[in-house]
Amino acid sequence: MQHRGFLLLAFLTLLALTSAVAKKEDKVKKADCKYKFESRGSCDGSSGTKARQGTLKKARYNAQCQETVRVTKACTPKTKAKKGKGKD
Repeated sequence: MQHRGFLLLAFLTLLALTSAVAKKEDKVKKADCKYKFESRGSCDGSSGTKARQGTLKKARYNAQCQETVRVTKACTPKTKAKKGKGKD
C-alpha cells in the first residue's frame, strides 16, 4: 500500500514540475513577440467581454509571431460612487 502512495506522490510531483516548465517556456515565447495595441472597444453585452487588437511591433530571436492578435477581457460592472459622511 505504501508503494502505491509513493508512486502516486512521485507521479504528481513529476506532473507539477513539467507543468511549471511548460508555463515558463510559454512566458518566454510571449516575451519574444511585442505588440502595439489599440484602445479597448465597448463592452459586448452578449458575451460580457471587450476586446482590442494588437499589431506586431517587434519579434525577437527569430520568433514566429502572429502579425495581429486579438485580446479579450471581461467587462467590469459599473458601480455607483459611495457617498461618504461629510461635515455639515
